Amino acid sequence: MKYFLLLLTGLSITSISFAKSWRINNNAGVNANFTSIYDAVNSASVTNGDSLYIEPSVVDYVTNSMTIGKRLTFIGPGYLLDPASTNAPGNSGLQVLTADSRLGFLRLNAGASGSKFIGVTLTGMYFNGASNVTFERVGFTGSPYFESGTNDAITFRKCFFLNNGFSNAAAVIITNFVCENNAFYGYCNIGMDQLTGTGNLFRNNSIYGSAYGVVLLNTYIANNIFGTYASCTFTNSTVKNNLFQANQTLSGTATGNTLNVDMSTVYVGGSTGSLDSRMVLKAGSPAKGTGLTVGTVVNPDMGAFGATDPYRLSGIPNIPSIYTLTVPTSIPSGSATMNITFSTRNNN
Repeated sequence: MKYFLLLLTGLSITSISFAKSWRINNNAGVNANFTSIYDAVNSASVTNGDSLYIEPSVVDYVTNSMTIGKRLTFIGPGYLLDPASTNAPGNSGLQVLTADSRLGFLRLNAGASGSKFIGVTLTGMYFNGASNVTFERVGFTGSPYFESGTNDAITFRKCFFLNNGFSNAAAVIITNFVCENNAFYGYCNIGMDQLTGTGNLFRNNSIYGSAYGVVLLNTYIANNIFGTYASCTFTNSTVKNNLFQANQTLSGTATGNTLNVDMSTVYVGGSTGSLDSRMVLKAGSPAKGTGLTVGTVVNPDMGAFGATDPYRLSGIPNIPSIYTLTVPTSIPSGSATMNITFSTRNNN
């Protein structure tokens, strides 16, 4: 495992150029820069623009519920990587190690503006006046919550939400909120009633098996699959070309939407395979080729797997990954070298 992590880090650091890169690893016997997120973020050596490569572990990374006040990039291996998991079965053959990089609860304030999270798993995130923060290919096991301040240009793309969604406090201000090509699996509660301005976007998202209706205000809403048992509430919003499980009422300005859709005709579904693979559109799905044009893609599929930048299974980050590895158990007597065989792929 030690050799694999060194190889992975070397490939990652040479693929993306940042101010300075740091290894975070809490596995016993691994020589890394830090063993906890808390120590890394609070280190005087870690400064704005640095990147933290958080390596796979079966143990959550300690955060002490800290508030991040630096502009940093957090990079992990992806999520849903273990097909043998009983709680959250994953996809096979994507990474050699099947553990994810799970971070404890975090808050982001204005000092964290410009930060990025890629390929990590987050158990909870509060926003307190942050802006220009991007979450891409992130697994959420706890809900992002907009707690206080003005939060501008918070973007979620190609993320996976397991039994959670978004919500906000009553006094918070949220502008230019973007949620595109995300997959919401299970009881996901999305309640965003403090969105202001004209730059809010909720497009090409897939919701599967939620008891809660989605609440959005002042938002452009298109190409989504709302697999919710309850009706959704959209106020002062543009609503076009969406599928709804509920037989609900939409405003008179809504166009191209389909209500009372049997979700068994939409998703592959089932009880086997990774959770996110169950949200792939099945053959003949009414969501296929019925979305509004996005960029150069005319009539894209609705949902997370459609449009110009579709969802990727397990959120594998767009850096090279090692998916097979063979390491000798020992070095032959009298030899100063050993042969290591590994296979890599890019994930653009």
